[in-house]
Amino acid sequence: MIVAAIFGFLFGFIGSMPLAGPIAAIVFSRAIDKRGRGALFVAYGGAIAEAVYAFFAFFGVSALMRAHPSIMPMSQGVAGAVLVILGVLFLRRDAEKESPIEARPDSAWRSALLGFFVTALNPSLIATWTAASATLAGTGWVDFSPHLALPFALGACVGISAWAGILVTWILKFRERFSKRTLNRVIQVMGVLLIAGSGWFFWQFARYLFG
Repeated sequence: MIVAAIFGFLFGFIGSMPLAGPIAAIVFSRAIDKRGRGALFVAYGGAIAEAVYAFFAFFGVSALMRAHPSIMPMSQGVAGAVLVILGVLFLRRDAEKESPIEARPDSAWRSALLGFFVTALNPSLIATWTAASATLAGTGWVDFSPHLALPFALGACVGISAWAGILVTWILKFRERFSKRTLNRVIQVMGVLLIAGSGWFFWQFARYLFG
Protein backbone atom coordinates (compact mmCIF):
# COMPACT_ATOMS: atom_id res chain seq x y z
CA MET A 1 0.00 0.00 0.00
CA ILE A 2 2.77 2.42 0.92
CA VAL A 3 4.72 1.57 -2.23
CA ALA A 4 1.66 2.27 -4.40
CA ALA A 5 1.16 5.63 -2.66
CA ILE A 6 4.82 6.56 -3.14
CA PHE A 7 4.70 5.80 -6.85
CA GLY A 8 1.45 7.73 -7.17
CA PHE A 9 3.14 10.68 -5.47
CA LEU A 10 6.14 10.51 -7.81
CA PHE A 11 4.00 10.27 -10.94
CA GLY A 12 1.86 13.20 -9.78
CA PHE A 13 4.77 15.38 -8.67
CA ILE A 14 7.02 14.86 -11.69
CA GLY A 15 4.17 14.81 -14.19
CA SER A 16 3.01 18.24 -13.01
CA MET A 17 6.36 19.94 -13.55
CA PRO A 18 5.92 20.95 -17.22
CA LEU A 19 4.08 24.28 -17.45
CA ALA A 20 1.65 22.96 -20.04
CA GLY A 21 -2.10 22.57 -20.01
CA PRO A 22 -4.98 24.70 -18.77
CA ILE A 23 -4.48 24.14 -15.03
CA ALA A 24 -0.81 25.15 -15.18
CA ALA A 25 -1.80 28.26 -17.12
CA ILE A 26 -4.48 29.27 -14.61
CA VAL A 27 -2.22 28.62 -11.62
CA PHE A 28 0.62 30.57 -13.24
CA SER A 29 -1.68 33.48 -14.09
CA ARG A 30 -3.15 33.77 -10.60
CA ALA A 31 0.21 33.45 -8.88
CA ILE A 32 1.62 36.24 -11.04
CA ASP A 33 -1.34 38.39 -9.98
CA LYS A 34 -0.45 37.76 -6.32
CA ARG A 35 -3.52 35.52 -5.97
CA GLY A 36 -1.54 32.71 -4.41
CA ARG A 37 -4.46 31.31 -2.41
CA GLY A 38 -6.66 31.11 -5.48
CA ALA A 39 -3.84 29.56 -7.51
CA LEU A 40 -3.32 26.85 -4.90
CA PHE A 41 -6.99 25.95 -4.67
CA VAL A 42 -7.27 25.73 -8.45
CA ALA A 43 -4.37 23.27 -8.32
CA TYR A 44 -5.96 21.36 -5.43
CA GLY A 45 -9.24 21.01 -7.32
CA GLY A 46 -7.37 19.82 -10.38
CA ALA A 47 -5.39 17.37 -8.26
CA ILE A 48 -8.60 15.79 -6.94
CA ALA A 49 -9.99 15.35 -10.46
CA GLU A 50 -6.69 13.94 -11.68
CA ALA A 51 -6.62 11.53 -8.75
CA VAL A 52 -9.97 10.18 -9.96
CA TYR A 53 -8.38 9.45 -13.35
CA ALA A 54 -5.45 7.78 -11.60
CA PHE A 55 -7.83 5.68 -9.53
CA PHE A 56 -9.74 4.34 -12.51
CA ALA A 57 -6.57 3.85 -14.54
CA PHE A 58 -5.56 1.29 -11.92
CA PHE A 59 -8.66 -0.73 -12.86
CA GLY A 60 -7.99 -0.49 -16.57
CA VAL A 61 -10.03 2.46 -17.82
CA SER A 62 -8.97 1.55 -21.35
CA ALA A 63 -11.44 -1.34 -21.18
CA LEU A 64 -14.23 1.17 -20.57
CA MET A 65 -13.09 3.21 -23.54
CA ARG A 66 -13.24 0.12 -25.74
CA ALA A 67 -16.74 -0.72 -24.51
CA HIS A 68 -17.98 2.84 -25.08
CA PRO A 69 -15.80 4.33 -27.86
CA SER A 70 -17.89 7.50 -28.14
CA ILE A 71 -16.82 8.72 -24.68
CA MET A 72 -13.33 9.80 -25.71
CA PRO A 73 -14.12 11.80 -28.89
CA MET A 74 -17.11 13.55 -27.30
CA SER A 75 -15.03 14.60 -24.31
CA GLN A 76 -12.30 15.77 -26.68
CA GLY A 77 -14.75 18.14 -28.33
CA VAL A 78 -15.67 19.60 -24.94
CA ALA A 79 -12.00 19.86 -23.94
CA GLY A 80 -11.19 21.73 -27.15
CA ALA A 81 -13.91 24.28 -26.38
CA VAL A 82 -12.62 24.75 -22.83
CA LEU A 83 -9.08 25.39 -24.09
CA VAL A 84 -10.30 27.97 -26.60
CA ILE A 85 -12.30 29.83 -23.95
CA LEU A 86 -9.35 29.91 -21.55
CA GLY A 87 -6.98 30.92 -24.34
CA VAL A 88 -9.18 33.84 -25.39
CA LEU A 89 -9.48 35.01 -21.79
CA PHE A 90 -5.70 34.97 -21.43
CA LEU A 91 -5.20 36.80 -24.73
CA ARG A 92 -7.62 39.56 -23.69
CA ARG A 93 -5.77 40.09 -20.44
CA ASP A 94 -4.53 43.65 -19.93
CA ALA A 95 -2.55 44.05 -16.74
CA GLU A 96 -2.40 47.83 -17.01
CA LYS A 97 -6.20 48.19 -16.99
CA GLU A 98 -6.98 45.68 -14.26
CA SER A 99 -8.09 46.84 -10.83
CA PRO A 100 -5.76 46.07 -7.95
CA ILE A 101 -5.59 42.34 -7.40
CA GLU A 102 -5.42 42.66 -3.64
CA ALA A 103 -9.04 43.92 -3.68
CA ARG A 104 -10.24 40.69 -5.32
CA PRO A 105 -9.80 37.80 -2.88
CA ASP A 106 -10.47 34.42 -4.45
CA SER A 107 -13.08 32.03 -3.15
CA ALA A 108 -11.44 28.76 -2.16
CA TRP A 109 -14.48 26.71 -3.21
CA ARG A 110 -14.91 28.44 -6.56
CA SER A 111 -11.21 28.13 -7.32
CA ALA A 112 -11.21 24.45 -6.40
CA LEU A 113 -14.33 23.78 -8.49
CA LEU A 114 -12.75 25.59 -11.44
CA GLY A 115 -9.65 23.42 -11.17
CA PHE A 116 -11.73 20.27 -10.75
CA PHE A 117 -13.97 20.79 -13.77
CA VAL A 118 -11.23 22.03 -16.09
CA THR A 119 -9.21 18.93 -15.27
CA ALA A 120 -12.21 16.61 -15.44
CA LEU A 121 -12.88 17.85 -18.99
CA ASN A 122 -9.34 17.06 -20.11
CA PRO A 123 -9.58 13.55 -21.64
CA SER A 124 -5.87 13.38 -22.40
CA LEU A 125 -5.38 12.58 -18.71
CA ILE A 126 -7.12 9.27 -19.28
CA ALA A 127 -4.33 8.24 -21.63
CA THR A 128 -1.68 9.79 -19.37
CA TRP A 129 -2.63 7.83 -16.27
CA THR A 130 -3.36 4.65 -18.19
CA ALA A 131 0.15 4.86 -19.65
CA ALA A 132 1.60 5.61 -16.21
CA SER A 133 -0.22 2.63 -14.71
CA ALA A 134 0.89 0.36 -17.55
CA THR A 135 4.50 1.48 -17.09
CA LEU A 136 4.32 0.83 -13.37
CA ALA A 137 2.74 -2.56 -13.95
CA GLY A 138 5.59 -3.44 -16.29
CA THR A 139 8.16 -2.91 -13.54
CA GLY A 140 6.55 -5.51 -11.31
CA TRP A 141 7.24 -3.29 -8.30
CA VAL A 142 3.57 -2.84 -7.41
CA ASP A 143 0.85 -5.46 -7.16
CA PHE A 144 -2.08 -4.15 -9.20
CA SER A 145 -4.72 -5.33 -6.76
CA PRO A 146 -7.95 -3.28 -6.73
CA HIS A 147 -7.46 -2.23 -3.11
CA LEU A 148 -4.23 -0.41 -4.06
CA ALA A 149 -6.00 1.95 -6.46
CA LEU A 150 -7.01 4.31 -3.65
CA PRO A 151 -3.54 4.81 -2.10
CA PHE A 152 -2.10 5.22 -5.61
CA ALA A 153 -4.66 7.92 -6.41
CA LEU A 154 -4.19 9.66 -3.06
CA GLY A 155 -0.44 9.67 -3.60
CA ALA A 156 -0.94 11.25 -7.02
CA CYS A 157 -3.19 13.93 -5.51
CA VAL A 158 -0.61 14.80 -2.85
CA GLY A 159 2.21 14.85 -5.41
CA ILE A 160 0.34 17.23 -7.73
CA SER A 161 -0.57 19.50 -4.82
CA ALA A 162 3.00 19.48 -3.50
CA TRP A 163 4.43 20.63 -6.82
CA ALA A 164 1.74 23.33 -7.07
CA GLY A 165 2.77 24.63 -3.65
CA ILE A 166 6.41 24.84 -4.71
CA LEU A 167 5.55 26.51 -8.03
CA VAL A 168 3.26 29.14 -6.50
CA THR A 169 5.78 29.92 -3.76
CA TRP A 170 8.53 30.35 -6.37
CA ILE A 171 6.41 32.64 -8.56
CA LEU A 172 5.33 34.83 -5.63
CA LYS A 173 8.95 35.14 -4.53
CA PHE A 174 10.46 36.10 -7.88
CA ARG A 175 7.63 37.84 -9.75
CA GLU A 176 8.81 41.32 -8.69
CA ARG A 177 11.94 40.87 -10.81
CA PHE A 178 9.85 41.19 -13.98
CA SER A 179 7.75 44.06 -15.29
CA LYS A 180 3.96 43.81 -15.49
CA ARG A 181 4.16 44.02 -19.27
CA THR A 182 6.57 41.08 -19.45
CA LEU A 183 4.44 38.95 -17.15
CA ASN A 184 1.36 39.90 -19.14
CA ARG A 185 3.04 38.78 -22.36
CA VAL A 186 3.94 35.44 -20.79
CA ILE A 187 0.29 34.78 -19.95
CA GLN A 188 -0.83 35.87 -23.42
CA VAL A 189 1.65 33.43 -24.97
CA MET A 190 0.20 30.71 -22.78
CA GLY A 191 -3.22 31.69 -24.14
CA VAL A 192 -1.96 31.22 -27.69
CA LEU A 193 -0.58 27.80 -26.77
CA LEU A 194 -3.89 26.76 -25.23
CA ILE A 195 -5.78 27.74 -28.38
CA ALA A 196 -3.22 25.94 -30.52
CA GLY A 197 -3.54 22.87 -28.31
CA SER A 198 -7.31 22.88 -28.79
CA GLY A 199 -6.71 22.11 -32.46
CA TRP A 200 -5.64 18.57 -31.62
CA PHE A 201 -8.79 17.92 -29.62
CA PHE A 202 -11.04 19.37 -32.34
CA TRP A 203 -9.23 17.30 -34.95
CA GLN A 204 -9.88 14.11 -32.99
CA PHE A 205 -13.51 15.12 -32.51
CA ALA A 206 -13.90 15.84 -36.24
CA ARG A 207 -12.41 12.45 -37.10
CA TYR A 208 -15.08 10.84 -34.94
CA LEU A 209 -17.90 12.85 -36.53
CA PHE A 210 -16.83 12.65 -40.17
CA GLY A 211 -14.34 9.80 -40.27
